[in-house]
Order: sequence, then structure tokens, then C-alpha cells
Amino acid sequence: MLTIIAERINMTRNRVREEVWNRNEAYITEQVNRQVDAGATHIDVNAGGDPAREVEDMIWLTEVVSSATQLPLAFDSANQEALVQGLQRCNRPGTIINSITGEKARINALLPLVQQYSTGVIALTMDDNGMPEDLEGRMTITRALAQIAKDASISLDRLYFDHLVRPASTNPGQARYVLQAVRATRQEFPEAHVVVGLSNVSYGIPQRNNLNRAFFTMLIEAGADAVIIDPAEPGMMNALFSSRAVLGDDEYCMEYLTAVRAGKLAP
Repeated sequence: MLTIIAERINMTRNRVREEVWNRNEAYITEQVNRQVDAGATHIDVNAGGDPAREVEDMIWLTEVVSSATQLPLAFDSANQEALVQGLQRCNRPGTIINSITGEKARINALLPLVQQYSTGVIALTMDDNGMPEDLEGRMTITRALAQIAKDASISLDRLYFDHLVRPASTNPGQARYVLQAVRATRQEFPEAHVVVGLSNVSYGIPQRNNLNRAFFTMLIEAGADAVIIDPAEPGMMNALFSSRAVLGDDEYCMEYLTAVRAGKLAP
């Protein structure tokens, strides 16, 4: 099965930000439980509602979320101190830091935390020159990040390469390069993981769920083995189980049938 990093606990969302600042533990717990019940394997924790308050919000969020579930967390921040505070409170097997890039300042700030806490890490394929436009640009940065990890004695199975999908509404054709990069990464670095922040593809489009589900099935076929999504979004887990069954990754459709019997798939 895929690694499903559930994205709802993100303080860039207005409602989540308000409830965190109101210290509404019941609301956050309900959001966690909703994602766990839908099939999450990790819970994303983003406390970036206000840079001046991020550290204290990360402390509170980590304590609430980790009390609500035994799943590992994915700490989503570029703030070194916020990550440290989160990791000190909850560093379970499978914990992920989101994210490093090829930018030197970000590597210097965050890679030592990956080493110290033995976490996984999402590696965005961008560097000090910005975000690449094509397949080769993405793969050049992927190779550089893989070498940086090796030099730091971080095994590649702890890396989750993210090839940064862009909105179809403003960057037509970019999703094709992402799919190509997923395939190329799986072939060149089979021990590493490939993750995609799926909902970016539908930004600015009405009824976004249609694009999200379509792209999700394409990513599964291309070989992505991790995704950042809202697993409770209608039809998302249907798309996952159905795609794996059709492709033969779910032998004899047993995962699909089990999910249906457990009531995890919508009619």
C-alpha cells in the first residue's frame, strides 16, 4: 500500500488556524480521527499560521495530535526550532520531516535534524535556482539530493522525492513532467520513495476533486508510493484501491474486497 500523509492539520487552512489559536482540542482530535478512519498512514502537522507563533503552535499541535493517534507524524515546516520542538515530543518509527530542498541554507538547517532523529525526509526537487520546468531539471536535482543524503550517511529508503506538481490551471503540461519524473526516479533510485502533494494540481479549478482523483490514478500507475492528500476527500480511497486492483498490484483484488467489506469505500 501507499504511504498516505493526511494533510488536514495544516494551519494555512483558515478554519484549522482559528481552531488552533482557540486551542480547540476537540476539533483537532476530530480531524485526526476522520483521517485515520479514512486510511491515513501518517498525519501531517503544519503549524505555519503565523511565523511569530509557529513554535508554540507546533508544541500544542504535536501534543494534541500525538494523543489522538498512534500513527507517525509528518512535521511540515521550514522552521528548525519548530521541528525540534515537535520531534522532541513525538518521534515515532516512520516519522517524516517535510522538507529539505537543494537550497544550501535549507540543507544546512534541516538535514542535521534528519540525522539526529533518524527520520524520513521529503526532498523537494528545487534548489537555489528555483523550480525546474522539465524532466531533466527535476532529475538533476534528484541526483544531487541523493548524493547529499549518501554523504550524510542517510540511506535512500528514508528519502521521499517530491517533484512538485503545479496547478493545471496555470502550468499546463507540467503534470506530464511530474509523471515522467516519478517513473525515472523509481527506475534510477528504486530504494527511495516518491511522494506527491496531489491537491496542487487542481488549485484554482472548480470541483477540484475530479482532477485530484484523475491525477491520483495516474500517479499510482507511474509508481508513486506516497502521497499527501486528504484521505477523507470523497472518492480518493476508492481511486487508490481501484487503481491497485486494476494494475494487479493488489493480487486477486484482496485489498479492494477487504476495504469494501470494512465499509471504507463509498458506493
